[in-house]
Amino acid sequence: TALYVGTDARGGFLSWDGGTAWRELGKPFASARVDAVAVDPRAKCTIYAASGARVYKTVDCARTWQSSDFESTVTTLALDPQAPATTYIGNAKGDIVKSVDGGVGWRAIARLENRVKRILIAPSTDGKGPVTIYAATQSAGIRRSVNNGDAWVDIRKGMEQYPGAFEYKSLILVPDRPGTLLYASKYGILRSVDSGSTWTPIALITAPGAVDITAIAVNPRRGDDIAYTTGSTFYKTSDGGRTWVSKKLPTKRLVTSLHVDAGDANTLWMTTLEVKK
Repeated sequence: TALYVGTDARGGFLSWDGGTAWRELGKPFASARVDAVAVDPRAKCTIYAASGARVYKTVDCARTWQSSDFESTVTTLALDPQAPATTYIGNAKGDIVKSVDGGVGWRAIARLENRVKRILIAPSTDGKGPVTIYAATQSAGIRRSVNNGDAWVDIRKGMEQYPGAFEYKSLILVPDRPGTLLYASKYGILRSVDSGSTWTPIALITAPGAVDITAIAVNPRRGDDIAYTTGSTFYKTSDGGRTWVSKKLPTKRLVTSLHVDAGDANTLWMTTLEVKK
């Protein structure tokens, strides 16, 4: 299992042996914040990393890096799984910027005027047609493009009936169910099975809006296996949300992300942040 982690002030790290040993991403990130990392699915030594208002790229497994500069902090990045040389970034101003040549040239394709928190790209069902792109903002819902970013549709209308739903916490794809998304917000967790056109809430143990969800994950091979965290508790369901089990988290730090291991669904990775009072 290969793992890549960005930190708030100590750069980025990678592990190629399932987390047993870690190495630094490189000198450009020695004492910097790394907000996003993406790896070319066809060339594991090609890695992109966002730090401040720059996007760095390496093609030699983090030995050397080249960078592209932008006017605003880059908050998220994603590679087209069908054409990895096509790269999308989102920034703190709400812009979405695209490169089709591996990060050499860039052009703005959308201005959402709200901080972009996450860009997700779902491949087409046949692996050849246009991908579907989702861009989640901090407090203005989600946009969707079905034509490689040429046009965008506002899909937040289906969320308006849920108080706090525009306050983003997390957005993930359900890999074994094309068109299915899980979206965590101040309200709770919403699920869409039609690429974001409509949304329905997943019933949680806690009442809507009662807790702050910090991270969410799903088993890539079984979409009914969902996990999420709050400030102090870990929750898991194996039946799509009909029943839940909960456990106290093994740390007092704030959980910032969850990830189900691609090779072993019983292994869950968790990153945390020390909250200083």
